[in-house]
Amino acid sequence: MDIILPNHTPELLESTFDAVYLYDHPLYSLMAEKTQIPWMLIVPKASLQASENLDYIQQLYGEIYRLIGFIQKNDIGKHFNLAKIGNKNPHQHIHLIFREENDEVWPDAVWCHEPLKASDSRPKELKKVLTPFFNQ
Repeated sequence: MDIILPNHTPELLESTFDAVYLYDHPLYSLMAEKTQIPWMLIVPKASLQASENLDYIQQLYGEIYRLIGFIQKNDIGKHFNLAKIGNKNPHQHIHLIFREENDEVWPDAVWCHEPLKASDSRPKELKKVLTPFFNQ
């Protein structure tokens, strides 16, 4: 478990996670699940083992919360779940899911109700809204 991808090319990320590549950041790559619920995957570029990389982990989570603030400020979602699970995919990643009280599985966990309603447009919408964040 927790295999770190040494190469973050969009093609490798999309095939590894079966998700849509959105953006590259110096600390992580951002992917989007093809669901109506705004569900992103943050793929760290270094180990999340605290004994090895505490400075990196602090920087990464600081950037994740900066991203969350941007998303909340731009009305993509208010309530979020942030979790490092990795039970089905052994490659290191963090789930960032924005929930609404009227979403299709509220208040249950999204992974208890797979498959969720698919959406090819949601990743495109996220990419468009997040462009100013990644172009700062």
